[in-house]
Amino acid sequence: MSEERKRVLQRFKERLAHLESGAIAGPAHWHLFHLHNALNALPEDHSVADLHLDEFDRADLAKEFPEMEADKPPTAAEIRTRFDMLAGGLL
Repeated sequence: MSEERKRVLQRFKERLAHLESGAIAGPAHWHLFHLHNALNALPEDHSVADLHLDEFDRADLAKEFPEMEADKPPTAAEIRTRFDMLAGGLL
């Protein structure tokens, strides 16, 4: 087993333990979603699994690096405004 694959497996194990401990504040459904996707990717491509683990860590990283604020998704109101502009009078 490659060292990179071992690193990803260890990272996955740590994130799962963190989630199981209840240490995640707020809703954990997105964490579960990203962890599930990482698990699905592990057998075929550990680099894809690593990307899903990056998404798992995104909220914690945003606290440490405020410049990630730009990565926040738009609000529902912003999406509505953009959709209304795009749809115009078609609907």
